[in-house]
Amino acid sequence: MEFVHYSCEDGNLNGLHHRFIQPPQIAYFVTTCDRYGNMNTTPVTMGTCIAHNFFSFTLSNLHTNEAQWDLDKNDWQDGIKQGYANLREVPECVISYFGHDMIKESWIAGCPVPKGISEIDVMGCTPLPSTVVKPCGIQECPINLEAKVLHVHKLGKRWVNFIVEIVHGTVHKSLVEENEKGRLAGYGMLAMDPVFEVMIASGNTPETKNYRLYYDRLDFDKIERCPEDIGYDADWIGTFEGWIHDEVGHGHITAAEEKRALELKKLWEKDRNPQTNAAVKQELTSLLRKAVGK
Repeated sequence: MEFVHYSCEDGNLNGLHHRFIQPPQIAYFVTTCDRYGNMNTTPVTMGTCIAHNFFSFTLSNLHTNEAQWDLDKNDWQDGIKQGYANLREVPECVISYFGHDMIKESWIAGCPVPKGISEIDVMGCTPLPSTVVKPCGIQECPINLEAKVLHVHKLGKRWVNFIVEIVHGTVHKSLVEENEKGRLAGYGMLAMDPVFEVMIASGNTPETKNYRLYYDRLDFDKIERCPEDIGYDADWIGTFEGWIHDEVGHGHITAAEEKRALELKKLWEKDRNPQTNAAVKQELTSLLRKAVGK
């Protein structure tokens, strides 16, 4: 197999396409407000949940140069991103997940609406009063998560990462019921048919030459469940001992091989140096490959 190598140590991708780094990510809105209470809603596809109650998200090109980072909040200059300015003034926000039925509104929210004019109003949506934070949510969005900023990290010259804590959640009752006992029970927000950003590019016809955002959707017919004959039966991960024992029941290894695997595990734990304990590592690896059908 042939590979193409890219050196990125100097802070430059040097030809490595950023879509090889940034995978398709779910789209949502982040609503913030300035010190006067003016709302700004930004469509975001960079960020993720950390340990359920924490959410980290990154908004790109939040300041035009490094000097903007140290500006007093009363001295924001033209060109600075509204979401960034608002979060530095009022470190609170509402994260609103939306489905495929609101992709037009997400495109509208991405337009250069003047600072202080609410994208929620321009989109024709309805503000949802928050319970804990100052910014509002969006009533048409099935999930609204109120959050407070915990940490602000400068990343390079033009990026900022905000780590926020979820302090209140509001979910459409129909989505809660679907998640509890519907056809997509347990899928959470996937039941609202979310969209994922996959590309920003021009079209391939003269009529579509302008740069536009491309979304994709999840195909529920292609979702695959881990089969019953692989892994620990009683739980998702389980213990090594339980996993190996269940693989005997699956018919992948024998009882004698199970006993040997447990012996090898103890021998490997005594010395995890791949040079001095190479034989044990190799034999244990071979047994585990057999246990999973490889």
